[in-house]
Amino acid sequence: MHRLSTIRCTYTDLLSIPEDHQRHEIVDGELFVTPTPRVIHQYVAANLTVLLRSFADPLGLGLTAGPITVRLEEELVLEPDLVFVRQDRMSIVDPEGHVHGPPDLVVEILSPSRKNYDRTLKRKRYLDSGVGEVWIIDIDERLVEVWRPESKAPEQVREVLLWNASTTTLSRSR
Repeated sequence: MHRLSTIRCTYTDLLSIPEDHQRHEIVDGELFVTPTPRVIHQYVAANLTVLLRSFADPLGLGLTAGPITVRLEEELVLEPDLVFVRQDRMSIVDPEGHVHGPPDLVVEILSPSRKNYDRTLKRKRYLDSGVGEVWIIDIDERLVEVWRPESKAPEQVREVLLWNASTTTLSRSR
């Protein structure tokens, strides 16, 4: 991951970047670019997407998608591996498939080069922006950290991860 510039970037700037098969994110106006994740990362993301969709879709609970652009503020635009947006909040998803506001659930799967970035900076920004729940998946450690806005430390899950899409709630910790 490398920083490209000291020029402040916005969501509008991000939309003008041509597709290059890399992830582009803006944190506090700074553009971050990372390469496409490794195969195991994509495998875990695809399987988790299928699992969440198989639960949420038949009940009409909401949208499970990823990776997807999430605009939390004009100068805070992230691309989590997976999000869930409850059906009653679908107004935050635009026709282009971007999310404008905090999803109910955000999932980040750690890559070796981005562990600190995802686990600290992005997690904090998600929770400060009102995301109801953040899962940080560490494939190498076979661990899921579950963060909620009121959490001082994550719930660490190694065996069974429980999720109730219909009761995922939003709160703002600012």
